[in-house]
Amino acid sequence: MVAQKRPGSAKNSQPASNRGTAELGEFLKSRRSRIDPRDAGIPDSTRRRVPGLRREELARLAGVSPDYYTRLEQGRHPTASPGVLDALARALRLSADERAHLYALAQAVDPDPPDDGAADEAESLERMLAVFGPVPAVLCGAFSDILAANDAARFLYGTDPRDLPAPERNSIHWILTSPVARALYDECWEQTATEMIGALRTESGRRPRHPRARALVAQLDARSDLFRQVWRQHDVDNCVEGTKTLRHPTAGVLRMRTDAVTVRSTPGHAFYVMFPLDSAFQPAYQKYAHSLQAPPSPESGH
Repeated sequence: MVAQKRPGSAKNSQPASNRGTAELGEFLKSRRSRIDPRDAGIPDSTRRRVPGLRREELARLAGVSPDYYTRLEQGRHPTASPGVLDALARALRLSADERAHLYALAQAVDPDPPDDGAADEAESLERMLAVFGPVPAVLCGAFSDILAANDAARFLYGTDPRDLPAPERNSIHWILTSPVARALYDECWEQTATEMIGALRTESGRRPRHPRARALVAQLDARSDLFRQVWRQHDVDNCVEGTKTLRHPTAGVLRMRTDAVTVRSTPGHAFYVMFPLDSAFQPAYQKYAHSLQAPPSPESGH
């Protein structure tokens, strides 16, 4: 619970219904600052106090009035029509992911209603992890919360999600705060973490008032310098596939490709599968798997 504040006493005192428009304005401002006026055909004859386009310049490029655009960016206008969004996307030269994020923010989509059958569905999905056998696979829910992982994934990541406190059972939280993750991802740690933060920005844009999104952002903001830096840049990313070179303490250098297998029956859930691209992973994992099946030694007392 958050104590009530007097109107205007702080930024976070705004009603929940206004947060979507505030996020929309912040995103527009961040993209506007990245456009070189000369690339937009605007002569840069005067010194600028801040980089990028001025509000009135972007409004002119998009074919809307400066007053309308100013109200939109300042969160004083609830949304924008598809025509205006299209014009802004073109003027700001948004990527496909950024364009989708813009639309999500402008529409201010409400969080999904609770699903009473979610627990039963999660158990069914967990059983499906066996299908992936010796290939590492992790089942994630909304906002990259980790629901389950198979033995191969626990070996690869050196972590059993079941051992993590519930609020920290999240792949973004893990990569940003765990020394094991930092060592495993080695030289590609920052790139991977940045992509995952961008994916969180994308998903939270679709459901800006979801309590889990707000709690996770606050948690990461308090614990990670990299998160604070990247989050304020408003970059978006789908983060569904890619190849990474990892440095595993047992298997050595590994090249792994990640692919996402979405679950159509349960929106927001996906299996993230890591396919080894060389021969180093399987022998090391098989040795680990055999150790799990070995009977306890006499010295253990069992």
